[in-house]
Amino acid sequence: MFSLDRSKNDTSVTLDLLRAMAAQMVCVGHAMNFGRTGYTFVPNDGVLLFFILSGFLIAYTLDTKSGLESYGLIDFGIERVARIYTAYLPALLLIGAVTVLAERYGIEMRGDPTNLRTYLGNLVMLQNVPCCWRVSTFGTAGHLTSVAVEFHIYFFVGAIYFLLRRKNMVLCFLVAVLFSTMPLAYFAGIAQSDHALFVLWLLGFASYFTVRSMSGYRECAPFFVFAFLVCLIVWIRQRTPGDDWNIRQYPMLIFSFFSIVVVSQAVRLIPERLGKLITLVADYSFSLFLIHLTILRVIYALFPQASVARTLIGIVVSNVLAIVFAFVFERRYRQVASAIKVLLGRSGKRISSKLDHDAVDTGRQDAVTGIS
Repeated sequence: MFSLDRSKNDTSVTLDLLRAMAAQMVCVGHAMNFGRTGYTFVPNDGVLLFFILSGFLIAYTLDTKSGLESYGLIDFGIERVARIYTAYLPALLLIGAVTVLAERYGIEMRGDPTNLRTYLGNLVMLQNVPCCWRVSTFGTAGHLTSVAVEFHIYFFVGAIYFLLRRKNMVLCFLVAVLFSTMPLAYFAGIAQSDHALFVLWLLGFASYFTVRSMSGYRECAPFFVFAFLVCLIVWIRQRTPGDDWNIRQYPMLIFSFFSIVVVSQAVRLIPERLGKLITLVADYSFSLFLIHLTILRVIYALFPQASVARTLIGIVVSNVLAIVFAFVFERRYRQVASAIKVLLGRSGKRISSKLDHDAVDTGRQDAVTGIS
């Protein structure tokens, strides 16, 4: 039986490790690219990993929590809004403040438009939505379109999931229609949306139900160790830098992920102290994803001379400030979700503490980017 209980297997820690790796890939890659100490497409691969993790963990959350009659789209939506906006809102405020201060003091940080319409559009996740409501990303938040993509996917998939379970069907139908544009655009790769990221997210979503349906993890673990190595090597060899979003490269990546999850269900090898360290790094991954680029742009604007030392300083400072940011804002999302439920009169409809503990969140997930 599939479990995220850390006393039984290494899956939870493995997912945390992948989440931490994805965030660092994005941060380090951007530090190199914007710091002019090399150029890499590794940040794209970090985003791909975020989307796989997000799909997998949202599937787990929906599957485990929706078994309770009281849990439906409203509760799911409250949790998703709290999980994302507890960090996303202060991050966007920070980005806006830094942009205004930079303009006032003549610090050049080239970025996207900084007008009020663009800011408000980003605030409600309309950046690069492929329709008439579209706005560009704001200031130095150019990488945060992936957060908007995941936000729309959460509500689109969540609404369809509960619609199929016949829970509050009218609301689910309306929400699914309202949030359909961006996920479907990122499924087909239509104009203004050149990445089929929703396909990858759905593959991560399907991976959970496939792993859950399996039995005998220990017996098949040796095969999946071999499968993981083969699929990962094939993906690395076929990967075309700069074309990381190509859907043809998704199968080997998702098979690699699937295989390592199956193996992690069969083993309990990661020491407890190492597991805690991995989780510590993973727990600020969403905050790091949100604010690292703004921090890097400020450092590089103040110290324009390109060097490896400047790049390393940018990476270290980004991580340190992300830890502080996560401690002040991101880690409060459970309290925010509880407060919203109390405000809406849903505080009595709580899920069990075990489910709360086991439903691992990703920094997206969330994210985005990886976030769930």
